[in-house]
Amino acid sequence: MTNRKSTCIESHSIRPLRARKNTAPTNKTQLPDMENLLHCSTRRNTLKLALGGAAATVATLLMRGNSHTSIAQEPDFPRTGPIKYTSFIHPTAKINTKKFLIGAQSLIEGFVTLEGQSALLGHASDLQDNDRLLNYANASRGLSHPGDLVIGDGSFTAHGVTFIGKVRIGDACGTVINAVVQNARIGDASITGFTAQILGEDPANLIEIPEASLVLFGARIRSQADVAANIIPVPAAFSLFASDVDQENVLLARAYNLLYRAAARLTPFSADENSPGNPGSNFPDVAQAFGKLSVAPPTVDRRGTGVIPARQASLNDLSFEVFGPLSPLPSPSTPAPDAGGLNAPPSSSPEAGARFLAPRVASPELVDNNAIVLGGVELAEGVVVGRGSYLHGGDSPGISVGRGTRIGQNTSVHELTFTSVRIGSGVTIGNRVVLHGPLEIGNNVTVGDRAVLFGPRIAEGVTIGAGVLVFGPVEVTRDIPAGTIIVAPGNETLIAPSHRTGWGAAQPSPLMLAEWQQAREAGGGCGCGVGAMIHVSA
Repeated sequence: MTNRKSTCIESHSIRPLRARKNTAPTNKTQLPDMENLLHCSTRRNTLKLALGGAAATVATLLMRGNSHTSIAQEPDFPRTGPIKYTSFIHPTAKINTKKFLIGAQSLIEGFVTLEGQSALLGHASDLQDNDRLLNYANASRGLSHPGDLVIGDGSFTAHGVTFIGKVRIGDACGTVINAVVQNARIGDASITGFTAQILGEDPANLIEIPEASLVLFGARIRSQADVAANIIPVPAAFSLFASDVDQENVLLARAYNLLYRAAARLTPFSADENSPGNPGSNFPDVAQAFGKLSVAPPTVDRRGTGVIPARQASLNDLSFEVFGPLSPLPSPSTPAPDAGGLNAPPSSSPEAGARFLAPRVASPELVDNNAIVLGGVELAEGVVVGRGSYLHGGDSPGISVGRGTRIGQNTSVHELTFTSVRIGSGVTIGNRVVLHGPLEIGNNVTVGDRAVLFGPRIAEGVTIGAGVLVFGPVEVTRDIPAGTIIVAPGNETLIAPSHRTGWGAAQPSPLMLAEWQQAREAGGGCGCGVGAMIHVSA
């Protein structure tokens, strides 16, 4: 009988399974065979082997009400909390796969759901809020396949993405907002664009996207024959954007890890009240820090970096005081006094340093207990936030929502670094919507289910139909029919030819265009590369 212990393969990488069979070996260490790994004596050993290097041991703490057990008492297989010191799985994530591995410097955000057989995330990869891995079934063809996902190193998955069946994502890839990928293999350095759908019918015969490809916005790819017409070589600006997003999420993974450790009084913090490493009785516990009104951890993006005009962080910033968001929230027309047009907090404000931020919510009882309002967010009186929605004010200056606005279920609100999201009063926002700053929404606007607004200014009283995508620093002053894609002039080539619902180019918004341009000019790794994605014709 084979000695199972001897079959364990040592590895110092969580390199995903190779995308193609019979691929010639490279100088990169590959992920050991999953079945071989499962022969190891314990699941903990399995994860140690897979993580290797700096993440060779597991330090995970599961939330159990308000009580916390020591690391030694934890289950062998982590499903939430810190992974050593560089990776993190949000406590609201639901990982229901039989096999699960995560690399170093990786992040799984709130309300992520993974179902099925297997989920393998590489180093410096992430799944953002409301991402899903679902099982696949085709009764008419007698096909059934559990969810089976591999994401390569340095790849990001944006808000609201759905993976179905067998999906293989290569290294340095991006899967963008509200995209759907079913039974497909995405080549290295490729980006699946906004609201694109790749719908392979058979998990045994995956649709192949070549490396370094951009799957165009709104694409509908149902077979291999559809691929060529719906992709272009990925533009350099999109690769820069992907790099910036990945960098931000690497920082955020570690910041969440440290926030959890501070809240739970874990190493390098202390449970000893007399220790200088103890955060103190006023610092929130895990249930508070990761509850519906969550604390945003400090990241380098909110500090002075030498590139942005805000003060350098110092040792004095390493306190455990929790601050509220800037109020009033800066806008392109009312920037912070010394923000240099970037909407960074003024250098004299505490928020310019490495500080913890908590939201300011006038009607907390109207925020669903299974929603999250995080960090630099200000909600006026009467704002309703539905189940599974995530308002992520982790990047300065933050998010503001006006009186009486209603936000549906599983909706994401997020802002690029040094930009903001400003939503007016009396706004109605549907389910599975993604609102991404820089963004201005006027009063009494209606946004339909599954819509994506990334960078525009929406005038008062406008109705945005279901499934609409508005991309870029444009001005929307009229109602938009369901399924329409609106882009800034000069960006029409980003729309897939298979998108037949309708599209158009809107007039640029001077205010939003100025904010995007300032972010672009700042550069310096501040997470603003997205500004280079937009071209507005003269």
